[in-house]
Amino acid sequence: MTQHNNDMPTAQWGQPTPPQGRKGWSRRRKIVVGGVAAFDILGGIGAAMGGSDTETKEVNASPTSVSAPAPVEQAVAEQATVAQAPATATQVVDTTTTEAPAPAPEPAPATPSLTSSQRNAVRAGETYLDMMGMSKQGLIRQLSSDAGDGFSVQDATVAVNHIEQQGDVDWNEEAVQAGQTYLDMMGMSRSGLIQQLTSDAGDQFTLEQATYAADQLGV
Repeated sequence: MTQHNNDMPTAQWGQPTPPQGRKGWSRRRKIVVGGVAAFDILGGIGAAMGGSDTETKEVNASPTSVSAPAPVEQAVAEQATVAQAPATATQVVDTTTTEAPAPAPEPAPATPSLTSSQRNAVRAGETYLDMMGMSKQGLIRQLSSDAGDGFSVQDATVAVNHIEQQGDVDWNEEAVQAGQTYLDMMGMSRSGLIQQLTSDAGDQFTLEQATYAADQLGV
């Protein structure tokens, strides 16, 4: 008979022993989790420090970005340029042309010197005008008439023209004076008075002068 070897180990049943490999994985897991936690803590500290550095850099950078007054200086320069603009307007006003002064009036022609006879005729003519109303032609006729003063027609004409140029006579007023003399002497119509003042045998006033006298005298 075959004899069994009593030295062979007898199998014992009980709780299984966990494998060594799983126990090692659990330990490695704890190490990894602990490493991740430590990394997160270090990362948070680094972020905090990094944030402080960023804020410090931003604070330090802010003064550098403020100092830039170049636009203000440019605006002041532009204002100075605008302020100088009216000078051009002043120059335009200064360059305007002024009107030339009006030419001086020509001097009146010199009165020709009178001869002795002509001066006497002037005095005689002024005397007649002071005494009565006379027309220009009637005064020349009186001065040059043989029955009158006997001056030459030339001297009588020069004398009467001289009196007229001196402004010593108004022929319209002389006609009024002559017409008043006729009305004081006799009654006359308007047409009769005008005819007497303009007649060659009468006073020899012009029609305009005689009409003016009739209007002024109210006939």
